[in-house]
Amino acid sequence: MSSSSKGLQEFARSIIRTNLFNFGILAAIVVNGLLIGIQTYEWAPEWLHYVQLFILFVFFGEIWLRWVGRTSTKQFLSDGWNYFDIIILVLGVVPEVADIIMASEKNGQNSVWATLRVLRVVQLTRSIRAVEEMQVLVAVLVRSVRSLSYIAVLFFLIMYIYAIIGVSLFKNPDYAESDHLALTISNPDPYKDMGEAFFTLFRILTGEDWTDLRYNMLDNEYTKANGRNVVAPDVPNWVKTLYHVSWMIIAAYLLMNLVVGAIVNNFQMVLDAKKEKEEGGNGGNGGDKPKRTRINKRPKV
Repeated sequence: MSSSSKGLQEFARSIIRTNLFNFGILAAIVVNGLLIGIQTYEWAPEWLHYVQLFILFVFFGEIWLRWVGRTSTKQFLSDGWNYFDIIILVLGVVPEVADIIMASEKNGQNSVWATLRVLRVVQLTRSIRAVEEMQVLVAVLVRSVRSLSYIAVLFFLIMYIYAIIGVSLFKNPDYAESDHLALTISNPDPYKDMGEAFFTLFRILTGEDWTDLRYNMLDNEYTKANGRNVVAPDVPNWVKTLYHVSWMIIAAYLLMNLVVGAIVNNFQMVLDAKKEKEEGGNGGNGGDKPKRTRINKRPKV
């Protein structure tokens, strides 16, 4: 490496390591996010777009400095956050290209390119790189993917079983004829098919009026209305109650606690790994001085 290249590398490193550089990048991310929000209003001035272009060039400069100041190419490519920054930067360029293409079209409107302009909001995720605590949270989520995938399989299996039971027991072929269960777009038969049953179970999981689902299927005082019987699933009431309560207990309490437990466990593992890495960087003894070896003197004869 030539002396000029080495000097440029040291200069780039000196800039990257300063707090002013890191705070400047974080400020640019925050300002860019505020401008994206302001541009959703009709009164937003046109010059805000040029400020966003300037911030985009600042992000280009940041990645260029990190590349120039790298210890080695292998070190730069082994850091996943560098890939993250590059991907976000590319996604930030796409809306600008979309604006150019839309401006060149006669009508100036294209649903595809107009949709791509939404990718501007992706640049807000760059704040994850700028805040160390947020990096830890992302590391926890990434590490939790494997354990959560097994929980998701278990969750889907139990949900699939409950959906089959729900359709088999509670499907109401005459739901549209019911007086107190009027069939509307916002109030369909909750167990008319597997798709609707899955959504109903998810609704119960969120706690959204799940008791109403149970009450609407019970035989109640409105058994007769307008001279005809109200249509209701021909299943004992205790079965309907047991079905909904058991699903609420299994899904909302047991399975969700498994998810929380897996994330908390991986959070602790990430913190321990980070602590070991920091201690390793301090000489392996947490910054303490190495212990001296005691040499025993030979006894006098």
